[in-house]
Amino acid sequence: MPRQISTALLRPGMVLARSLYDGQGRVLLQKGISLKDRYIDKIKTGYASIYIEDAISEGIEIPQVITEQLRFQMQQTLASEWDEIQKTLSVQRPMSSKLFAKSLREQVKQLIQTVQHTTIIKEDLASLAGYDNVTYVHSMNVAIYSLLIGASLFLSDSMMLDLGLGALLHDIGKIFIPSEVLNKPDKLTADEYKIMQTHAELGHNFLAKQPELSYLVAHCAFQHHERLNGKGYPRGLRGDEIHLFGRIIAVADVYDAMIMHRPYRRGMVPSEAMEYLYSRADTEFDLKIVSLFSKRVAMFPIGSEVHLSDGRHAVVVELHENIPGRPIVRVFQDANGKEVNPYALDLATQLNITILSSLDAAKRTLPGQLI
Repeated sequence: MPRQISTALLRPGMVLARSLYDGQGRVLLQKGISLKDRYIDKIKTGYASIYIEDAISEGIEIPQVITEQLRFQMQQTLASEWDEIQKTLSVQRPMSSKLFAKSLREQVKQLIQTVQHTTIIKEDLASLAGYDNVTYVHSMNVAIYSLLIGASLFLSDSMMLDLGLGALLHDIGKIFIPSEVLNKPDKLTADEYKIMQTHAELGHNFLAKQPELSYLVAHCAFQHHERLNGKGYPRGLRGDEIHLFGRIIAVADVYDAMIMHRPYRRGMVPSEAMEYLYSRADTEFDLKIVSLFSKRVAMFPIGSEVHLSDGRHAVVVELHENIPGRPIVRVFQDANGKEVNPYALDLATQLNITILSSLDAAKRTLPGQLI
């Protein structure tokens, strides 16, 4: 029964609707806990937004794309291997063991089964990330989005498996980027940006040497920053020179990067990120892929607060899967900013009213460098 709010708005007594995790996938705060000042201070240092339960959100249910157990297992698998690789910092090093590839393969198979039964993603996946686990959550989100597109394209089981693995490992080359560049909170200099761009080739070189993985998995790391107009990197490929997997992951990666919160800037809201993709479709991104993707991801996720065209404020309660842009909302504030007893409004029938934006949109900015 949650709604998503900015951590800047947290107050003592609010009830946490979803558990919060650290970078290793361990529970920091359990859902159902009543927030105290000391909890709120800690949350603000690690999260941009969280889900709470209150009278406004009563009865709202947000379907999770994957279970917390599977998300925890995948995060642990990735974190463990990332740590092992960083100990040696050598692109010549093979995976630590066959167990890693086997575990990842089984987890991706579970993801595929879940995605094949998912019509539309109704939750804001970016809200699941804290500042210290953003790398792993981003990798998992890109895999989910990529598989959703793959399912829409009716890819074979073997192709779905390679796509899922490639999407999950697309950024593995960043392990070899100096931490002072990778974690720099400010805009990168031209030289630093060139260093950051090498992560695509470094990731390819590393994955290409892994006997347990298909070479297509390595291509996902190599091509996810290529663009249709030839202005991507590292090779400046154009159009069909870019493998289908590269074009799919490009869309998933950029979308998640834009909505993901970082310590130094807030992410965009899903509707704005989708508009960004459409504005560059057929120049940078594959229009067919963007179109398929937009039909499978909610622009206004359940639990998000929105500003209506008549000035009222509401929270999204449910989506119509055939017209997700016109959901059922629960109004909690009138056009004059006065709180009212919450009531439902179905935008699929009230056609004279539209959603203008997320209430949090004004606090979010477009990332200057999507890397």
